[in-house]
Amino acid sequence: MGSFTRDNTELAVDVDGAGQQHRAEAGGMTIALERWNAGLDTADWFAELPDGACQEPHWGYCLKGQVTMRFTDGGTEVISAGDAYYVRPGHNAHIDEDTEFVEFTHADEAPGINTVAL
Repeated sequence: MGSFTRDNTELAVDVDGAGQQHRAEAGGMTIALERWNAGLDTADWFAELPDGACQEPHWGYCLKGQVTMRFTDGGTEVISAGDAYYVRPGHNAHIDEDTEFVEFTHADEAPGINTVAL
C-alpha cells in the first residue's frame, strides 16, 4: 500500500481523554497518524524507559496545534502546525494545544502496540 489514512491503518493506541494513534508499516518505517489532546504529558507514560524518556528518533509533520518537546539534556523545542520536524532520542512531549501529526519511525525502533510514539 502506498497511501495511509485513519480508515486503512490499525488503531494502535486509544487513550480515553488523551488521544489516538493509527499505525501502518511500509518501506522499513512505521507511519503513525496521531491526534493528541491539550494537556497530555508523556512523562508518566515513559517513566519506566531509560532516563524516563522515549529513546527513538521520530520524523514528522505537525498538521495542527503545538507541542513542547523536553529533552533529557535539559533542552526544549516547540513544534507547531506547519512544521516538519526531527525529534532526537531522549524526549518527552507536552501537548500545548490539541494536535495532529503524521510521524515516521524506523520500524525496527518503533514502540510496541501498547506504547506511544510521541
